[in-house]
Amino acid sequence: MATLDQCKAALRIFGDELIPEELSRLFDHFYTQGWVKGYEYSTSSGKVAVKKTGAWILEAEPTDSADFDGQISQLLGYIDVSLDDWALLAKRFEMDIFCGWFMRESNEGISVSSQTMRLLSERNIALSIDIYASSDDE
Repeated sequence: MATLDQCKAALRIFGDELIPEELSRLFDHFYTQGWVKGYEYSTSSGKVAVKKTGAWILEAEPTDSADFDGQISQLLGYIDVSLDDWALLAKRFEMDIFCGWFMRESNEGISVSSQTMRLLSERNIALSIDIYASSDDE
């Protein structure tokens, strides 16, 4: 089995009471994307839309390989707070690692280390995955 072609991961935290700047102060790290509930923005069609909840999102640096464990290590390495702080955050907000796994071939795979699974579990962070297969036209 071939290994996964590419991986993109982001730590996402959502909540109605979430204020991105407050989390940035706690984490001592700025977000890649963030907004408060009710934030208005223009869609690509020019319509005004409203965010239904607040968000703090930190994207991992792009890599040339599918180093999922490395991306998780990088993301969590930016945030030096105690497991007690993570537990409090989990009570207030929804948290996940959202990742896109991109295949070049029809059968590719990836292994997630037990250490990575432990790091996510200790912090009450869910793992959300979108898998993208290459099309026959490519």
